[in-house]
Amino acid sequence: MKLLACLPLLLISMPTPASAQIQGAPIFVSGICNPKSGVTIDDRTSRFWCDSAVVVRTQRGTVLIQFTDKKGDDGRILGFAGTIEGRQGFGADPLQVMAVERIYLAGGAEPIAAVRGTCMMTWSGLQRKGGHLESIVCGGRGSAAGSVVQAMGIIQAGRTLSKR
Repeated sequence: MKLLACLPLLLISMPTPASAQIQGAPIFVSGICNPKSGVTIDDRTSRFWCDSAVVVRTQRGTVLIQFTDKKGDDGRILGFAGTIEGRQGFGADPLQVMAVERIYLAGGAEPIAAVRGTCMMTWSGLQRKGGHLESIVCGGRGSAAGSVVQAMGIIQAGRTLSKR
């Protein structure tokens, strides 16, 4: 009789399986930035140096990918925001494609609406089974203040940390 009375408490206290991505928990990637990373404004290209990236799902459900250089002193970021196609959980497929909707050239700056753009995230396996992000390739094109803006960020991950 006492065992039956404790059963609801026992069921509530049992652990539940972890999901592939906790809402709002960022994924941090450290790695090597490809020399092709940069921003072109009206055919003038500026190289973008990076050694890390952050991937996070916003409260609206879109994904934000920001490239940055932790060692740099200018605090620049290069960001891409959009929607993942197919299965939505991070690491749900070995290759995930995101349609870029907005490009960010600086923190706090107004985003540039992308007329076209894509991000590809390559995973070593399912994240919920220990897989990690291996590479991120993002590119997008838009216009701002009458100028054509093209941005590209590419990082090969040396290490991925998922904050939970």
